[in-house]
Amino acid sequence: MSVVSGAPSEWITGRDGVPYPPEPWRLHADFGITLFLVPVAALPPEVAAHAPAGARMLRLGDRAIVGVAAVRYGEGSVLTYDELLVAVPVWHRGGLRVSISQIWVDSAASRTGGRELWGIPKHLMTTQRHASGGHLEATFTDAAGAPLASVSAEPTGRLPGRWPLPLPTAQRLPDVGWDDRISLNRMRAGIHSIRAEWRFDGPLSWLRSARPVVCVGLSRADITFGQ
Repeated sequence: MSVVSGAPSEWITGRDGVPYPPEPWRLHADFGITLFLVPVAALPPEVAAHAPAGARMLRLGDRAIVGVAAVRYGEGSVLTYDELLVAVPVWHRGGLRVSISQIWVDSAASRTGGRELWGIPKHLMTTQRHASGGHLEATFTDAAGAPLASVSAEPTGRLPGRWPLPLPTAQRLPDVGWDDRISLNRMRAGIHSIRAEWRFDGPLSWLRSARPVVCVGLSRADITFGQ
């Protein structure tokens, strides 16, 4: 787990005493993303709890679109860490945005900064990962050591070039004072098709019977997160 020591003077000290970088965060990352179709009735309460009032989930009939991503923020980023997240696309204030409902990181600075800057409900985890030749094996466990998820992924194709991708988030996190927090973030990345196999446990067990429909990799992503 990443622990911040000797943080730069311009960093903000969080309510829990953990310092984190001010926005915007400049990040370089690789993503493995799978989109699932999940019956709306099977969604956990966190999905509605962390979306702003008035946000409407995108659906296909009685099923919601749910994205699960394993992310590695690497060298050159303001923080380096692994992330596991679950998010849903929502229509909010006349635009398409992403609402993150469950998320874990192995960086205390990312946890505290994500919560206080953008209302993202981050929790701490531990990551075991091995990447070789484009193949990724990763296992994620929560702060108490209980399993969350594991993924095995490898690329199967690639689009030429690098693509600009919007990444707006819309969040609610009342325990830090955010009832409606929009962040207009941006990214440029290479896009791959990937083959991914997920296993879910604990608070993600509701995804075990979900049907995967699309798997995508984003490589060498340059991200500006925050205003």
